[in-house]
Amino acid sequence: MGMLPSYIRLFASMHKRYRFEGPACSLGNQDIWASHPDLKQCFDDVGCPYEEPSRIIPHTSRTLASNPQLARVAERFVHAQVLFEMLGIRGYLDLDKFDSDNPALVHDLNHPVPPEIEDRFALVFDGGTIEHIFDVRQVMANITRMLRVRGCVVHVCSFRMDHGFYAFSPGFFFDFYGANGFGEFACHLMEVDFTDIANTYARRNRYLEYRYGMSLDGLLDASKEILVFFTARKLRFLPQLAIPTQGAYERRGNLQSESPDPRSSLFERVVPGWAQSLLKPARPLLRSAYRAVSRAQARRAARVGVI
Repeated sequence: MGMLPSYIRLFASMHKRYRFEGPACSLGNQDIWASHPDLKQCFDDVGCPYEEPSRIIPHTSRTLASNPQLARVAERFVHAQVLFEMLGIRGYLDLDKFDSDNPALVHDLNHPVPPEIEDRFALVFDGGTIEHIFDVRQVMANITRMLRVRGCVVHVCSFRMDHGFYAFSPGFFFDFYGANGFGEFACHLMEVDFTDIANTYARRNRYLEYRYGMSLDGLLDASKEILVFFTARKLRFLPQLAIPTQGAYERRGNLQSESPDPRSSLFERVVPGWAQSLLKPARPLLRSAYRAVSRAQARRAARVGVI
């Protein structure tokens, strides 16, 4: 778990949009790859106002301290509480299964959270924790229970091979939170090079705003590792967890739609009935042409930048 400067700038940009508030719970003790001056520069880079923290708390990361190369660059790095306080978020605490990083709350998220932290937080921040928790259904239920209505959740998850039990796609977050009373979604994908991280951690990284279902062909560098940065707001309370259907299949026409039109495929929806039998032999070519046009439109519409 860790927040590189690029992550911090994107998080600060989302703070400008959502106006995150406290109290806040971080799932795990986040490694902040920045000093206090570094954080101020990150906020200035994206035009995010900040406050001075109550005190400068040094990082307590075992990961940074145990590696001589990382320990050298991390001498001035600060604790995650400093980041949250600079964003005006008070009432910060972290939750972890292990007490080795001295979390405020020790709890295994494979199990239900205790009643005293249900409906307690205005922000739950997951900087790369849920992919390490085997019981996905339980950890997602815990997040929804911990959040107050109008509170926000932020996920920062990597697709790294064997990094965790799972690698979460953007669709997972869109579908789960869409079925469980959340809205105001924002999703970004970031390319990150984790080779020689001690010397390149401050590098700016390329990212794009992802819209559910958009084609990513030609938009991402396959040689880089991809980070999913997802934000949502809890709009209403649901007494029970809803299990979503994978929306990507419904969008492709593989599942029965709830719309009045019962036709299942794009071909059947677009091509008039009298022409379908005539054009059926050309259907593979039409599909390829449609996908090529969709990819071109996605590349033109994609909001790509470096942060």
